[in-house]
Amino acid sequence: MLTGEVKNQSAPSVAHGVRWSGIAVIARQLVQVLSAVLIARILGPSSYGIISAAMIYVTLTSLVLDQGLSAALIQRPKLNEKAPGAVATVNILLAVIIAVVTWFAAPLLAGFFGTPELVPVFRMLAVLLPLKALAIVPRAMLSRGQSFKGIALADVAGGIAGATTGVTAAMLGADFFSLIYQVGVTDAIVAVMMLVFARGPVPNFAFAQMKNLMSFSVKVFLTNCVAYFSRNVDGILVGRVLGVTSLAMYGMAYRVLSLPVQFVGQTVNRVLFPVFSRNTHDRAKVATQLTGATETLALAVVPVMVFISCAAPELVRLVLGPEWLPAAALIAVFALGGARETIFYITPALMKAFGRTTLLLNYEFLATGLQVAGIIVGLQFGVFGVAVGYTAVGFALIPVLLGIQARISGVRVRTQLAAILPAVHASAWGAAAYLCVGLLDLPLIAHLAVGAAAYVVLALAVLLVVHRRMTIRFIGRAGEILGSRRATPDPRESAAPSVSTEEVVR
Repeated sequence: MLTGEVKNQSAPSVAHGVRWSGIAVIARQLVQVLSAVLIARILGPSSYGIISAAMIYVTLTSLVLDQGLSAALIQRPKLNEKAPGAVATVNILLAVIIAVVTWFAAPLLAGFFGTPELVPVFRMLAVLLPLKALAIVPRAMLSRGQSFKGIALADVAGGIAGATTGVTAAMLGADFFSLIYQVGVTDAIVAVMMLVFARGPVPNFAFAQMKNLMSFSVKVFLTNCVAYFSRNVDGILVGRVLGVTSLAMYGMAYRVLSLPVQFVGQTVNRVLFPVFSRNTHDRAKVATQLTGATETLALAVVPVMVFISCAAPELVRLVLGPEWLPAAALIAVFALGGARETIFYITPALMKAFGRTTLLLNYEFLATGLQVAGIIVGLQFGVFGVAVGYTAVGFALIPVLLGIQARISGVRVRTQLAAILPAVHASAWGAAAYLCVGLLDLPLIAHLAVGAAAYVVLALAVLLVVHRRMTIRFIGRAGEILGSRRATPDPRESAAPSVSTEEVVR
């Protein structure tokens, strides 16, 4: 029996999906970021460096547990009813194997970072792996059916409970073990709620049903492995060569890069991957969706991240304290890199949706090679050099990403650049205003308040005067996502056939 068919007439709208996906990502990541800031302030850079090293392991195990099979469950047009249960069985068995291997390999892993305190941390995280495995397939099946409300509720509940537990543990003296409490509570709640909302699946041993998934999932998994190495080799090398205290500074700054990716990029990506997958027969529709998403991502993220880049020293002193001030320069660099990464976060989803996994894998190999080169060169100049090398390579890859988008969807490179330009233009003027306020030598709070006001006023003025039509379209899309009944009309499309919000993020 085949299941998982998506019917256009009953599928939730893209805006509805983005809204619930946004609630899931933003709420969970927001509480996690707030908890990370609080824990970092309580523990200081030295102890927080141990947490940063442990998070590299958490990210790696999440990747290995999935093996790309969840993406295959979402992408396949038709799915045997036993396939989800078979994938769930594989995930659980693999979690147990990884846990056993980690338990015995923990001293070696800790020795790599020169930090014996990591041994019990790695072992306790390993014991918690089956909880993480339980949620993978239910999440994929909810995404396949575009049932993002269940995902949102589970992620929000797990994120809040886990963050509260972690901060409380740190305040009570748990030190870096507070991470264990946070991860354990989060994964347990998310797993239970995902299983309830997805109504399973029940694990089974029908492994023959996975053959249809493997041709797609293997390439996705290899791509994800390369991407993991590309995105984590910097932290691994910083921890190994420069020590866990430098890793703490680097890891905290890297969170700034990941903020827009997690808050905005993942929100849109979770929705557009299944939407792209169902519209591969209509490149014109995909091109419209892609351009609209790029425009929305740019206006939502670039102004915020440019402001963070300008205000990094003041924000670090206010939020983290003077002890963390060396991280300010890293945050200034990573904020710009985070904006770029968020805008192009949907490109891999586009490639996967069209089954272009070989192209995706080739791109990841290219990106990884360049990233490693940039990081190794940057290491010669310390942790700031690594941040600059990592970010510079990301910007160098923009022409490649634009070319891939044009090749798959047919959208012109000039059109994509035009979708990004207004956000960059307005942000540049806002940055100039903030830097001018800095010349007044105001107290910290006044500097931030007056500078932020000047930034917003000038950037908004540029958007409304120079890029008015695009700004109106952005407000309309935001209204749809937030629940308004109708989007603000696009003046350019008054004579064009209307496009339903069931079909396109606009």
